[in-house]
Amino acid sequence: MRASLIAVFVPFMVCFGQSVSAQNAHFQDIPLPDGFPQPDGTMLGSLHLDADVTAGLMTTNNVYRDSSHLESEAMQLALSSTLTAAGERHLIIGTLEHYSQDFQDDAYQDMDLDATTATVFGRFVTSEITNLRLLLINEEDILGKTQADQLNSFTSGHEQVQRIEAIFEIDNSRYFANIMGRNDQIDSETSSGPQNDALNRSERDYIALAGRYFGWGRGFVFGGTQAVRYESNSNPVLAERNSDEDRYGVGVEYQVGRFSGDVDIFRFTQRFRSAAIPDIENAWVGSGRLNYAASDTLALVISADRRFHETNIPNSGGIFEENVFLGGAWSLSSSLYLRMGPSYNRTELQNTPVVIDRFELDVELAWQINPHVEMLATSNIFSQNAENPAFSSFDAQQAHTVVSIRLSL
Repeated sequence: MRASLIAVFVPFMVCFGQSVSAQNAHFQDIPLPDGFPQPDGTMLGSLHLDADVTAGLMTTNNVYRDSSHLESEAMQLALSSTLTAAGERHLIIGTLEHYSQDFQDDAYQDMDLDATTATVFGRFVTSEITNLRLLLINEEDILGKTQADQLNSFTSGHEQVQRIEAIFEIDNSRYFANIMGRNDQIDSETSSGPQNDALNRSERDYIALAGRYFGWGRGFVFGGTQAVRYESNSNPVLAERNSDEDRYGVGVEYQVGRFSGDVDIFRFTQRFRSAAIPDIENAWVGSGRLNYAASDTLALVISADRRFHETNIPNSGGIFEENVFLGGAWSLSSSLYLRMGPSYNRTELQNTPVVIDRFELDVELAWQINPHVEMLATSNIFSQNAENPAFSSFDAQQAHTVVSIRLSL
């Protein structure tokens, strides 16, 4: 798992599991226009509560998002709540999210899933120029959504991540520096027989970061290490995939007029315990996003990233994934908005000839009936093909639509 290093820098940025409204994670990067009203939540004494529930009906012509092309319908339910306590010397945010999916056809019971995420974030001022940030996450996500999952032979199931993260920062309003320690425990649960726990592992990161503020935002440099240790009960040989990594990179956050966004990029070298897995030397990953608030009724976003995923495939160090996304949100009226965006994904299994291209389109139309009730219709279409005809088993297409209603405080 390679999380964006911007997370070391931004006080609180967490991406949760699958949304009822979209399959493409980049689609969620589209900001709503400033002119579109959002629920304000409610106060519980000195605490602020935001909460919503979304229920919908999904229909798809490809349940597993693979070459099987099996059709079905499912009920989906998403619950989300955020409780915030803010004081002069502290900020504490607790979140609880739950997602469930229930297929009407009993043949797809392995896709009848529930996933819950609980998060506690705290920022504590320890002096005039220092602060301590703590993050605890217990997150469940749904396997099978991405091409990386498909390559790892996961078409359904859960992945659970337990994260403990601490950052100590010095910040004098001109320069800043911090030291981060993070431990992730990743456990997979799937019906794929011997693959059941093939990606169970722990990841430990230590990163040092330093930067300064500018009139347009802030920039930083960083360096650190990561250790990955596998913990498979069914296949002890997977311990040979244990690895150690060194990394260094740069990043910026910016806002200039109507433009805003962030960029982070870093190079890493990963050395594996097994001589059968080639080390990854000076590879690069990163992400970038450009937001443009064209007006109160129109917002545009361009985002791109290159990521690295762990794999259980012999003789390969991992899976590289590249994504490019262009989208926009239009406020058609004071109560109606449209979000739309095409994307391109290229997935490559390192040290193999497997390369898969995917073109995807997401569309969402939302009608705000009143400040607390919203109707949504979301569609996702994709087509993917292996560049080498020998791997045509990865060729797949999908049309996926969800009609739902969201109730918010």
